[in-house]
Amino acid sequence: MSYRLFAALSLLVGLGAMVAEGRPRYGGTLRVEMREAVRSIDPGDWPPDAQAAAAKERLVPLVFETLIRLDENSRPQPGLALSWRHDSSYKKWRFRLRPDVVFDDGSVMTVEAVSAALRPLNESWLVGSDGDVLLVDSDVPVPELPYDLADPSKSICLRGDNGRISGTGPFRVAHWGPGRRALLVANEQYWEGRPFLDSVAIEMGRSLRDQLLDLELNRADLVEIWPNEVRRLAQRGAKIRSGAPNILVALTFERGRPAAEDPRVREAVALSIDRAALHSVLLQKQGEPAAALLPQHLSGYSYLFSSGADAARARRLITVPVPPLVLAYDASDPIARAMAERIAVDARGAGLTLQVTGQAAGADMRLARLPIRSPLPAPALAEIASAFHLADLWHPAPRDTIESLYATEREMIDSHRIIPLLHLPGTFGSTPRLKSWATPGVCKSGRWRLDDMWLDTETP
Repeated sequence: MSYRLFAALSLLVGLGAMVAEGRPRYGGTLRVEMREAVRSIDPGDWPPDAQAAAAKERLVPLVFETLIRLDENSRPQPGLALSWRHDSSYKKWRFRLRPDVVFDDGSVMTVEAVSAALRPLNESWLVGSDGDVLLVDSDVPVPELPYDLADPSKSICLRGDNGRISGTGPFRVAHWGPGRRALLVANEQYWEGRPFLDSVAIEMGRSLRDQLLDLELNRADLVEIWPNEVRRLAQRGAKIRSGAPNILVALTFERGRPAAEDPRVREAVALSIDRAALHSVLLQKQGEPAAALLPQHLSGYSYLFSSGADAARARRLITVPVPPLVLAYDASDPIARAMAERIAVDARGAGLTLQVTGQAAGADMRLARLPIRSPLPAPALAEIASAFHLADLWHPAPRDTIESLYATEREMIDSHRIIPLLHLPGTFGSTPRLKSWATPGVCKSGRWRLDDMWLDTETP
């Protein structure tokens, strides 16, 4: 009997009140759909696009694992490394690996194999071994190394001579059609015990509209949904699974456009937007209105930024006529146009004319959303600065205090080159027959825990 089933049965006995349909069952194929077309499952081939990276971040941990995991409160926990220690300078780190772990091709995970996987990931690391202990040395202090090693891009894999990549995760790749479809099957040798599901069939490149239709017609078990669909789907019996509000929705101004280079125009646009209406009407109170770039749970200080609209003050800033501004939105996003049009209505009250379009070329500003991947505030703010071309406003040193980080974010926001609007969670809808055992199935980070999910074949 596997570890996973033994733990499940033990908990059932202890509770003594679990009904029959609540007992996990082995078997079945989970049908998953997603919008992004992930070209490669290789952890060493990470896409630069934030949306594609967030999608890949949900798939890679199904097959590959990291030395360290983060729990629901973003605290480092043992993964493939059982324990770790460092010197007082945070330059020398020592990791004791978990024994008796095998890759899905049957090869034993050794310290040499882990060293070979880590060396190419960061040129500033000196990676070696001392017996069964992994050594990672750096010329500079790396106090955040456990968080770095918990990122899926730092997953441990074994590269065979035939080009095949093996992992230690709960599933292994049976078929990979780049950007189209994939089939993952249960890893019978998984060190935490075989997952409940036999396999996971993934369809990529599916629009949110098509995913929603497939869920309602019982052609999919787990799909991505936009927050404005949450209430309707829940009323129709779907199970809603979501993470923390880690997706930033913001307006950004394009550099070099004459009107967008006028700070008064940018500030007037910022003052005109009614975030509360966007949140309550268009998104049906899902997520949070945002006046800060980082969500409150990440920074702890977002409440210090004001999100109130002030149309009167915005009108006072516009002292000369301003030509119409072009606002671009993502045409593949089913609610982006409605959001852009609402922003245009608000801007009209400030004396500005915004023309909304689904074409990015020639736009003065764009409505964008960015998944925030890092669990730490400083790297997360650096991600935002890089994604939205705000490098001239990013001052990474000193960044060891929350005060310096707040000052940097305040400068970014006061420039009005980026206007935060909302923080949204990654939200997923599933059929009632998809259940989870010890976890919600979707972590706060938005990552999936499909190894903890199972299909109730008796649910209609």
